[in-house]
Amino acid sequence: VLPIVLWGRRAPTHCISSLLLMDDVSLIVTGCHDGQICLWDLSGDLEINPRALLFGHTASVTCLSKA
Repeated sequence: VLPIVLWGRRAPTHCISSLLLMDDVSLIVTGCHDGQICLWDLSGDLEINPRALLFGHTASVTCLSKA
């Protein structure tokens, strides 16, 4: 399965402002100054692949926590 992302003439920026590594070390969550949150899969070989880009607001993501 390959993630497919579509956008306009410019790709969205992702200037990371916060980072969360999950307990099982298979998922990284990053938040950015533009308000986007990105989910990344982390393999055993330390290969990082994007899973999803979540957006919908413009406030900076200053903190991520497990809920």
